[in-house]
Amino acid sequence: MVIYISFLAAAIGIYGMIVCRNMIRKVISLGILETGTTMFFVGVSAATGLTAPVVPGLDNLGSSFADPVPQALIITGIVINFSILCLLLVFTIMLMNRYHTIDVNTIEKILEKEE
Repeated sequence: MVIYISFLAAAIGIYGMIVCRNMIRKVISLGILETGTTMFFVGVSAATGLTAPVVPGLDNLGSSFADPVPQALIITGIVINFSILCLLLVFTIMLMNRYHTIDVNTIEKILEKEE
């Protein structure tokens, strides 16, 4: 079920990035797309019946442990996605200060006139 929801979130994010003319909405759509991909990796790497790889004692050595590598990659991906979104918001603020609009079509028209 998580995988289907992640595909739906990714599709909504891609649709929003293509259709929206507002730069803030495009950044939000990219955030939704990134959340969908993170959910997909969580859904694929999740397995039931596994214990955490933290061993406080030696009594549960016979049980199967979860692989910590996908968890570390997902956490790293979340941090990178957050930094990309922050950087895009800074660029959007810079475009707003320079062109006094966040409409993509208006900015393209202004850039064509500058050339």
